[in-house]
Amino acid sequence: MPHSGDGGHSQLHRMPEGPSVRKFHHLISPFVGQQVVRTGGSSKKMPPATLQSLWLQDTQVHGKKLFLRFNPNEEMEPPGRNPPPEPLEGGAWLEEAVCTEPVSVPNAQETSTRPSGSGEPIPRGSDSPDDLGGHSPAAGAQKWLEVRFGLFGSIWVNEFSRAKKANKRGDWRDPVPRLVLHFGGGGFLAFYNCQMSWSPPPVVEPTCDILSAEFHRGQALEALSRAQPVCYTLLDQRYFSGLGNIIKNEALYRAGIHPLSLGSLLSSSRLVALVDHVVEFSVDWLRDKFQGKERHTQIYQKDQCPAGHQVMKEMFGPPGGFQRLTWWCPQCQPQLPSEEYS
Repeated sequence: MPHSGDGGHSQLHRMPEGPSVRKFHHLISPFVGQQVVRTGGSSKKMPPATLQSLWLQDTQVHGKKLFLRFNPNEEMEPPGRNPPPEPLEGGAWLEEAVCTEPVSVPNAQETSTRPSGSGEPIPRGSDSPDDLGGHSPAAGAQKWLEVRFGLFGSIWVNEFSRAKKANKRGDWRDPVPRLVLHFGGGGFLAFYNCQMSWSPPPVVEPTCDILSAEFHRGQALEALSRAQPVCYTLLDQRYFSGLGNIIKNEALYRAGIHPLSLGSLLSSSRLVALVDHVVEFSVDWLRDKFQGKERHTQIYQKDQCPAGHQVMKEMFGPPGGFQRLTWWCPQCQPQLPSEEYS
């Protein structure tokens, strides 16, 4: 079934969360070791032709970012330091869940028409102003391509996204991929609603990645215990890489913690419970993605919580910083007087 990332200038902040990008990473993995034999797509600031004839040698995911390493020759270099697939409960490996089904919800802002006799859409219009450029590395050098997905960013495998409904003008036009890579093995990848740029080799920090077996809970707990609202800290990618607005809202509700609670006033047991819910919800979400199940939320974008209480919604964020919509239940997540927190 179609699947997409969940969540522009604001689009730079509203990116798919860790589980979505992990799924993208696993969809790309079977193409590692193959040569790019044909390219396409609407990107102009990062011309697809610059990838022509290169060999995809590695793919890595770090939080909400996806990295692809290309080399001009077939010889494989030592693989990247990205951790291997991690086990789910019961010993099932995420790698086994990789499928070749398309993953997307079409982005109505990207449109195309289908030429007769061709399965590839014709790009119309220009790139989004958010599309990142960046100069290609020197000829002969390995190239790291950083991909950041927008709100409806997605990757389709061996198939293109198709329009699900008419646009505002009443036209049925298919989304236009930013980048299409056809490989020597016969398959292709289509990237939608994303920003691309050449990048230095990615810095691997698995201790910050909420979906990594090396995630450092102690480091995360230390960050949460600061005298600032926990909803601010949870979105800090230095400590919770891959955590976004959906996971933030769901973890806070399940832990029964008000978003503006100061971490320094919460007991260690409540902070531990919050981190546990972050990891548990993220792993469950990733499993659902591989199994083709819909994501089920309890508080995010809801009018009522599971207990039937009215849900509140407001923009929260650090002063002068990015504000994010936050949903919470005043009864299930009461903002207690400071003396009651300890």
